[in-house]
Amino acid sequence: MQAGSRRNDALAELSTLLTALRADARTDNSKLAARTGFRRQQISRAMLGQEIPSPDLTEAFEAALQGGGNIRRLRAEAVREKKARAIGLDPRREEETVDANRRQAFELVAAGLVAAQTYREWTTSGPDVLTLEELEDAVNAHAAVFTSVPHHQLVPAVWATWQSAHDLLRSGGGRARSQAKLTAVAGYSSYMLGRLAFNLGDPVTSRRFIRLAGDHAEQINDAVLTASVGEMISTLAFYGLRYQEAATAAQQTAELADNEYTRARIAGYEARALGALGDTDGARAALERMHSSVSDLPVQPGCSPFSAATADMFAAGVLARIGAGTEAEPLARRAVAEYDSGRAVGFEDHGGALLALAWSLTNRPRPVIDEGAALASRAVELLDARPTAATAARIVEVSAGFAGHAEVEPVRDFWDRWEARPRLAIATGDQV
Repeated sequence: MQAGSRRNDALAELSTLLTALRADARTDNSKLAARTGFRRQQISRAMLGQEIPSPDLTEAFEAALQGGGNIRRLRAEAVREKKARAIGLDPRREEETVDANRRQAFELVAAGLVAAQTYREWTTSGPDVLTLEELEDAVNAHAAVFTSVPHHQLVPAVWATWQSAHDLLRSGGGRARSQAKLTAVAGYSSYMLGRLAFNLGDPVTSRRFIRLAGDHAEQINDAVLTASVGEMISTLAFYGLRYQEAATAAQQTAELADNEYTRARIAGYEARALGALGDTDGARAALERMHSSVSDLPVQPGCSPFSAATADMFAAGVLARIGAGTEAEPLARRAVAEYDSGRAVGFEDHGGALLALAWSLTNRPRPVIDEGAALASRAVELLDARPTAATAARIVEVSAGFAGHAEVEPVRDFWDRWEARPRLAIATGDQV
């Protein structure tokens, strides 16, 4: 029987599994206590489903009962379910499982469940807004550091803003269309959490938050938020290898939510997808629109600013993708110089510039493998400090150019660095 009044299906499954494994091992709680060093009472409570075993006890069970990772997995599910039920949710057991190492210091999957339920429960009246100015300040502060603070560190602060905004919306019964500013805070914080979830390797949770952000954007007819949602829809499709969907999303976003702040980025995303589809003429036309739309507008909530260095990085990556590495090289070198000097900022775009230059050097008639591999190693170093799934996916793509060059020392060094680092999941195919 589980302790307390809250149901926990995963904990019940864990209890069943532990009991079965104990029987298979022909042992009992007293023998397990002697073998693991834990008290018999602790083992008994875990076996009966009265409490979630500690991480140390879980590992001891894995070793003693040969759990094959299943004890660890069910414990993680039980913890997530406990957190979800503590905030009033009745989570479905079929919700997708995401490895715990993607969350680092924060449980994004539980947050995604909240987003999904909020979307389903939305109504039409409005709350009394008491802390709107503070929430607007918080969203602006998140936007100001989005490209510089490691994303796993930024998640808790954005989540707190999201909770505050949605609590206020719920307090008045739901949508509160008259409270446009509050809905904007809720929408932009949803977008940020969607983007953070994607960059931390969790496209399922990302999609949930982006869907909610899109609903908020529709309520207030906010062009920048709508375009930012479109950017993420295109990104999720692109890294899911659904290039036509990514191109269509960018094209539709350009039509529905054109604005000066996001125009260049959306054109760049269209070029990226068309390049992957092999539409060289279409990709080049989109790059021309991208370059002509670059602005120096200051950072604001939503997409990150799209500077001239960002445009050079994007263009170089697209040109390298379509086989024009020689043409891409000077653009990529200019972008790398801007990010290396600090004149351009953003750790993800810095990594993108390094990889664009690496790709421009390797995807050409006479490849320069050693410099390309050295640049890819620099991108791995950036990834170690500030991991993002998109950068990891680009590294994998660029590294294909090193095939057949295992004797080149920078290539060996790159593979040593890459194999030694912790992994984020890379979204591919039907995973998103």
